Amino acid sequence: MDVWLINVLIETIYLKQDDWAYDTQKQASAIGIKEGTIAAVLPMDQWTEDQPAKIIDGRNQLLLPGLVEKHCHLDKSKLGTAWRPVTPAASLVERFESEIPQLDALPLSIKDRAESLIDAELPHGTIFFRSHIDIEPMTELRYFDAIAGLLAQKSFGSELVLFPQHGLLRSQAKPLIEAALATGKAALIGGVDPYTLDEDYKASLKQTFELSTKHHTGIDIHLHDRQEAGRATIKEIIRLTHVHGLEGNVSISHAFGLNDFEGKERAQIFKALADLNIHIISSIPLSPHTIPPLKELQSYGVKVHIGCDNVYDSWSSLGDGSLQEKLVRYLEIFSINTQEALTEALGLVTDGKVTIDQTGLQQWPKVGDEANLVLTTATSSAAFVARKGVVSKSFYRGKVIWSTSNESPSPK
Repeated sequence: MDVWLINVLIETIYLKQDDWAYDTQKQASAIGIKEGTIAAVLPMDQWTEDQPAKIIDGRNQLLLPGLVEKHCHLDKSKLGTAWRPVTPAASLVERFESEIPQLDALPLSIKDRAESLIDAELPHGTIFFRSHIDIEPMTELRYFDAIAGLLAQKSFGSELVLFPQHGLLRSQAKPLIEAALATGKAALIGGVDPYTLDEDYKASLKQTFELSTKHHTGIDIHLHDRQEAGRATIKEIIRLTHVHGLEGNVSISHAFGLNDFEGKERAQIFKALADLNIHIISSIPLSPHTIPPLKELQSYGVKVHIGCDNVYDSWSSLGDGSLQEKLVRYLEIFSINTQEALTEALGLVTDGKVTIDQTGLQQWPKVGDEANLVLTTATSSAAFVARKGVVSKSFYRGKVIWSTSNESPSPK
């Protein structure tokens, strides 16, 4: 083993009074980590120090899966600079055309501001970042190169989404997207409201899916459009996912238009999203009728995730980089309060990993899982979720990436 993480508590089953679950049973355990993967899960009384390995004492804290930030913008945050509220903008186009000059005029570099956002997220248990990076003529590859270079120095996990925020067709961003793809540093291609921005959603999505297929990337489309624009775009994404064989590699962020399907069509669309493994990513907006019907989508088997999205940038003065806070907002909106439902809700911020599954059996940790972990003083997954439990240490592929103790994290 490379590392033994000892004296940690893992959840095994629910504790119940009649049919009411009130807590979970925990087992003191030792986790063996080799080459970034969990190689052994042993009851503590069966563990012996029989070979050279680094030993980390978990001090009887609860072990949970690491949190995955599915939607952030490391190139946009103004964190670290003086407070200014959002400046007025008469339209979406005016907003994004004024944003880049505002960011470029800030006294802190893009790397320094990205570091501030990372530093805001890590204490809440984030071990992986999916970040969208603007790619259009106003930035060319400046933002992409800066963030890709920064992330290459880090020990946590990350993936970049090439994000033609000004419209793939409208800004004629395809050559820049291809130049960024040629570096091999991008995992996904994004886009924004192709119906309203590009004014030809079929041509825009066709180009996006062709680029994805050619370069073997995923897709993450930001879709705020409602009514016919939203419905038409979602149906075309479903069609193209099937045509290009991209099942499991397509996400729709925001997806407000899912609210506008009704009756049999609603059921058909939700089933198609599940069958094609198209993921829905939400920042849990509070504006009326914007948040997608996340619980209903989950009932069909659609994979749902939560991300922070804007954290003090040109679009919002709000946000503190806490995925835990976003998750609590979800719990409040959808009235999640049972031990089982709270435990399962953790999966919304861990890429689906939960300690105990819907059948009541232990699901995580298992031998073969990546060693992406957090230690917390919370007494259960449910308590961690409901009360925003304190994270004391985080690991990505077995390396300490954040800690409250005097122990230094692995080199950045």
